[in-house]
Amino acid sequence: MSRAEFSKPTKREALRRSAGQCEARGTMYGLPLAMRCFANLAYGVEFDHIILDANSKDNSLENCAAVCVKCHKYKTAKHDTPLAAKTVRQRDKANGIKKPSQWQSKWRRKVNGRTVLRENT
Repeated sequence: MSRAEFSKPTKREALRRSAGQCEARGTMYGLPLAMRCFANLAYGVEFDHIILDANSKDNSLENCAAVCVKCHKYKTAKHDTPLAAKTVRQRDKANGIKKPSQWQSKWRRKVNGRTVLRENT
């Protein structure tokens, strides 16, 4: 399933709310706790899902932040991508989906302790 984007009115309102300054705040964006970036968005603006879209499916203004490219890149690499991967792993585990074995020895140990070559099946 593809990721949903924010609507144009939501993006416009988020940009207006930000007053042209990055809204990134806190450790999630690589900043000290409760500190805001305030970078000028005239040099590039990106609209970030504060709560990961894969988990929330929320494209409202409350979940949209107008952030600078640097802050968005940091959050995507250090927070969003690992969290999305963890979500997929947990969903697969809950559904009984396992990663296929990548390697299987050509040897097999019998109950009596002898080691024999595995038969091709």
